Amino acid sequence: MARLSRVKPGGALGNLGRAPVPEWEEVARAAWPGRIPSGLSSFAARAYLPVLAGSLLLLVLAAWLGLPWLGLIAWLLGAAGDWLATPADPAVVRLLDLVGLRAQLRALLRSLVAAALVFGTSTGTPAGLAYVTAVLFLQLAWTAQPVLATWLSRSAPPLRYEPGAATQPRPFAASARAYASAVGTPAALVWLEFVALASALATAARLLDPVPGLVLVVLVVAAALAYLAWTGLRALAVHRDQRAWGERLLAELATADPSFLVYVSLAARQSRYIVNQWLPAMDALPRNGLVVVREANQLAPLASTRHPVVYAPTTRHVEGLTLPGVRVAFYLAYGERNATLLRDPRIRHVMLAHGDSDKATSASALIRAFDETWVAGQAAIDRFRTVGIDLGPERFAVIGRPQVAGLPVGPSGREPRVLLYAPTFEGYYEATTHSSLDVLGVELVRRVLAGHPELRVWFRPHPASGVVRPSMLAAIAEIEGLLRAAGDGNLVVADRGLTMAECLAGADVLVSDVSSVISDYLATERPVIVCDPAGLAPDAFVAAYPSQASSYLLGPDLAELDTILQQTLGDDPLREARIAMKKHVLGDPPGGPQAAFAANLDRLCESGVRGPS
Repeated sequence: MARLSRVKPGGALGNLGRAPVPEWEEVARAAWPGRIPSGLSSFAARAYLPVLAGSLLLLVLAAWLGLPWLGLIAWLLGAAGDWLATPADPAVVRLLDLVGLRAQLRALLRSLVAAALVFGTSTGTPAGLAYVTAVLFLQLAWTAQPVLATWLSRSAPPLRYEPGAATQPRPFAASARAYASAVGTPAALVWLEFVALASALATAARLLDPVPGLVLVVLVVAAALAYLAWTGLRALAVHRDQRAWGERLLAELATADPSFLVYVSLAARQSRYIVNQWLPAMDALPRNGLVVVREANQLAPLASTRHPVVYAPTTRHVEGLTLPGVRVAFYLAYGERNATLLRDPRIRHVMLAHGDSDKATSASALIRAFDETWVAGQAAIDRFRTVGIDLGPERFAVIGRPQVAGLPVGPSGREPRVLLYAPTFEGYYEATTHSSLDVLGVELVRRVLAGHPELRVWFRPHPASGVVRPSMLAAIAEIEGLLRAAGDGNLVVADRGLTMAECLAGADVLVSDVSSVISDYLATERPVIVCDPAGLAPDAFVAAYPSQASSYLLGPDLAELDTILQQTLGDDPLREARIAMKKHVLGDPPGGPQAAFAANLDRLCESGVRGPS
């Protein structure tokens, strides 16, 4: 129970819990209008499951023992827990929603037990009937909210979003406010029912005269109807403005005259590490662009960018945003909804991907759907040909990796030196299961801390760790505990908020898995240790993952750890091989990767002629 309450959205079980959530709810969460302090909401989210179970048990006990005030406290504890946890969006609540136990039903369950408590009090029949009536009207007002949100969302235009901004453009903010009334547990309904229950219990216990007690319940019914009318009128006002909002947005975008768009359609919240790594390179392009986001859960994790970000959930939205000046569409992953735009023959479709590695996903047959693929270096092209995807040279352009162009090259010269452990996640498919985190990660960190005081350990797991194997979360927690207890420069990267680029720049040795992290770190020319959790023979490992030929190989038993660390911190015999691998993997375009990126964009925008420059 405690473990479930700690699970974050997008982590283990988090992606599963997101599956049935309506898009309008994600819009509301991308610009959450509530005023609950984030620390209080996070605490309520962590304690949610025990509070929910404990409050219900206490409420049932109060009903059996006839203790009205204990029941009132228990009801308030459960309802307040639901309300306070709503902004934090705990994954355990998503799982309850997934099995049908949504916020309205949880509230109704509390209300049924509370009604039994009122009826069981000495003169509880009239007060109980009044309370049940109030609950029915409150549930009516509550249940109407998702109906209004669904109706409103179906007519919504594309909405501009400002990543990282304290306030959103009026169309997005107004839509989010309207949708938020249907998300989780609204404060207004919690406090109205609290008044109704307190009045009913006081009346049944003869602490309040029947007439004023029942009048309070009637007022609650009237307030519930007023709440429903207010939210309905607000939805009508938003609906009335939607057409004008859409026309205004398209006019603004046409004035900016974007030459390219970035098409974002990914699994839950993957924009955090797939899209954000490309945004600085996009911002450095001299041409104007547009970021089209298909799923609302990608919005909040986005980093700020100079290019307009537009939420466009429908096919018609995408069609409208493909403005006449747009000549190129960039894709960063093989999303299932890519076909919505790929069918447009008027523009060039370019796959950038989000990293270079020997993972199976880096050489997908889906690449055939794109006009061109822009890769970091020759290694990526060879990878396609090795698996039988032999596209012509005109389908590839080598542009390097703009993301790593600014990394320092050569030894840092700092003491003590830093070992960065940055394992990948477990992958969604068996063919991409490369993570060492829950296989050898804990023991690796423990041995380095105990046997190598000359090193400081930094730990940065992949943000998606735990999407399939909950054991990954346990390993993360254990490693974080070890490093926090060790102190003295050993650190959990998340505690400092360091970016991946800052981690790579600060590390003297990288320990990772088969992933793009190793490819990016090659830019520094510093030692790389690659983990082999499957325990393959060295020749078989390099045959399967050729770009790791210049990395030191660490097996699951860690038998070679001390020897490898001695080599990497000493004469580093793989240094020359690693420098050669750097050019093979990351390329060496004239003028640098950013210039190559811009030049190839110019080529497609100005001439439309296929083939690398």
